[in-house]
Amino acid sequence: MGAIIKSTIATILFIVMVELSTLWIFIPKLLKIENFYLYYVLIQGLCQLLLVVLFTWLTKRKKISEYCRTEKSKWYLIAVVSGSLFIIIQSPLKWIYNLIFGTDYYIEYHFDGLVELMDINVLSTILFIPIAEELFFRGCIQEELQKKLKIWIAIIIASIFFALIHAPYLYLFWSEYIPEWHSFYLTLFGGLISGIIYYKSESIIPSIIFHVFWNLGVVIV
Repeated sequence: MGAIIKSTIATILFIVMVELSTLWIFIPKLLKIENFYLYYVLIQGLCQLLLVVLFTWLTKRKKISEYCRTEKSKWYLIAVVSGSLFIIIQSPLKWIYNLIFGTDYYIEYHFDGLVELMDINVLSTILFIPIAEELFFRGCIQEELQKKLKIWIAIIIASIFFALIHAPYLYLFWSEYIPEWHSFYLTLFGGLISGIIYYKSESIIPSIIFHVFWNLGVVIV
């Protein structure tokens, strides 16, 4: 129970930290710096990554390199394939969600997002944010839960916490906000896959690779 409470508090701090990190947007405005919006997403993703690395070091006193050791090289390939296919797997997941909640979510596979890869801001989506989130939710949260709970319970709980960053929590503070759990639902399954990969590979790198190709697929499709 103690590990779950600590993980809950850590996740809340993560959400607050990410939200507060967006406040830097007012600095360029005050200084009247032009065109900073062109790199806002890039800088925001980098800030999030740096804050997670700092948080990890302060709480775990563990070097990043210690998360990356593995001799199970096959999981690198599994991560690439799983991440690439997850955008396709989302279609039947959406059908189930629509059936349960009476919604109409679907994916149109136009692959017209290739042009977005030319935008430097995409580095946040396909690199900085995946590294930050995997380092936190797998390297910190799941690893801590694995020490106290059965592995499958640890993976499920860590995945739920991971999905919570995509939950409509703004509804708690803004009554006009219409809550929807579609992103939470999909992210939960992505977290489960990533959690299994992290546990089996005994390294953070394959789970990061999975997340990178997952986000890359979202951008391209």
